[in-house]
Amino acid sequence: MLICGHNSRDQILLSFSLALAVLRSFRRAADATSMDADDERRRREQRGLRRPFLADDEASCSNRSLLHLEAREHEVHKAGSCSNKALIIILSLQFLEVSAFYGVYLSLIVYLQEVLHGDSASNVATVSSWAGASYLMPVLGAAVADCCWGKYTTVLAGLSISLVGMAIITASATLPSLRPPPCGQSAYCAPATLSQELVFFTGIYLCAVGIGGAKAVLMSFAAEQFDDGGGKNAVERERKASYFGWYYAVANLGMLTAGTLVVWVEDKVSWGLGYCLCASFVAVAVVGLAATAPMYRILPPVGSPLKGVLQVLVAFCRKAKRTAPDDATELYEEDGPKNSLLHLVHERLEHTDQFRCLDKAAIVTDADLEDGDRWRLCTVTQVEEVKILLRLIPIWLTSAVYFVANTQAQTTFVQQGTKTDATIARGAVSVPAASLTSIEAVFVAAFVALYNRAIAPAARHVLGRSEAFTPLQLMGFGHAAAALAVGVATCTEARRLRMDRTGEPAMGIAWLLPQYLMMAVSDASLTVGQLEFFYDQSPEPMRGASTAFYFLSCSVGNLLNSQLVTLVAKVTAAGGGAGWFPPDLDDGHLDYYFLLIVALTAVNFAVYVILSKNYTPKMVRYSNLSHL
Repeated sequence: MLICGHNSRDQILLSFSLALAVLRSFRRAADATSMDADDERRRREQRGLRRPFLADDEASCSNRSLLHLEAREHEVHKAGSCSNKALIIILSLQFLEVSAFYGVYLSLIVYLQEVLHGDSASNVATVSSWAGASYLMPVLGAAVADCCWGKYTTVLAGLSISLVGMAIITASATLPSLRPPPCGQSAYCAPATLSQELVFFTGIYLCAVGIGGAKAVLMSFAAEQFDDGGGKNAVERERKASYFGWYYAVANLGMLTAGTLVVWVEDKVSWGLGYCLCASFVAVAVVGLAATAPMYRILPPVGSPLKGVLQVLVAFCRKAKRTAPDDATELYEEDGPKNSLLHLVHERLEHTDQFRCLDKAAIVTDADLEDGDRWRLCTVTQVEEVKILLRLIPIWLTSAVYFVANTQAQTTFVQQGTKTDATIARGAVSVPAASLTSIEAVFVAAFVALYNRAIAPAARHVLGRSEAFTPLQLMGFGHAAAALAVGVATCTEARRLRMDRTGEPAMGIAWLLPQYLMMAVSDASLTVGQLEFFYDQSPEPMRGASTAFYFLSCSVGNLLNSQLVTLVAKVTAAGGGAGWFPPDLDDGHLDYYFLLIVALTAVNFAVYVILSKNYTPKMVRYSNLSHL
């Protein structure tokens, strides 16, 4: 699929032409979807369908609208039940997406160092910034899927954009004119020119936009294949739970493939061939997803869940001068279904006294009864959903700071590995530094298996309860293990520097395994706890996008790490000194930076403990709609 020529100008023009063609095609698809929606609205108006009082933005406020939406779902796609073939294909797509993404990510810092000849501090900052952008895209992708394109089209568009990016970075790594000359025997390594950097960074950021935008949407698209009737279909519910277990396993398999096969090809054979392999993964995913469209259960976009949050804030501002009643029963609440399209059980949230000022949005006035404007009058449940978000944000922020420590496994730990003796088994095998992250993936899978088979049953027996650890407890264990992992890295780096400066042989790469083991335990604990916690505590309209909270915390953590590295390098090098991040790490003090991360992680853990002890979980009461 990729044309490998000798004319860099033609390669770049070809890549950007392909990008424009892809974007134009999806623009036409979006316009066609919009026209279909307008035609459908006109047909509804001709049939005399009108929205009920106080439900201008809620399609499920009457029996008629529920039936209409169910009919609309079957019109969009006749496949009402989930097929095993569709799930297997989606798992295969996820394997290809993860393998391609980590094929670029895991070795990116090595490419910047060995091919583009960047300095150590800027390389760490660049990788963290790129990872931050990649993990920010799932939030935007989820918003586009909910508001405009739907999940299937968003995933297809994202993978297509990433394919263009893969083609560009493959050309950058393959054509001599698009990369600086190798260092050779000279001590001076010519840095990349501005045009060479522009081509390469255009490619990797197109990958970030495409794969990042499709990542969380692909996960929710898989969940969309199950029709469990709002939790009433026990068989489909069990299948969905089993599927997410497979989803996690396949993600680790893709990361392992990237960290072994792809990284080995990039390090030992050719960077261009390695990136071509990543591009091939994405190309197969795009073709496979497009060819299997009739097999999926595709639902129309349901609108952004953030609209309800904005309605509460606008209604609160309009009634800011009013006084909220002491009796919460005087506030407005609907008795019927809230806003779900295809579920028969709907959350109704109990009133809480926290953030009472927001209750003003649910005060009923004569004007509200006359016009029924959702931007003037909100329900108690809508107000409580905003309160839940305000309670979740502080805990989410501690998770974002956690990823400052977690991202060291893909950045500074890898740099540390490049300065060790990479041979093991008495020189029989050489392990690329970037492959250490794949070893972390193995540790994660082993820890998850150990937790499910041994730790959790033992904890349930000792504690005498059905739940071994709460999500908040798992997250706390992840915070503590992260501080310990970076602490181990501090001791290892101090030993490596001492050995180098005393003329001893280089430290073996196996000395880095303990810190990767501890980081794997930390990653598994916090990830599982965070996904479960945010899914359970998020308002019902935001559960579909709850996985994006995890990726958003990854994004913020990587961006914070990028700024922290840049600041530390500048401050420590002030006055003409080498600083902690000189071009050659042997002349710096990476151990001091690790010690700084340990202190930051320890303070963050203390803050998390305080927040988790004072957290008030949401209180739910359900309204059963089976009588409709």
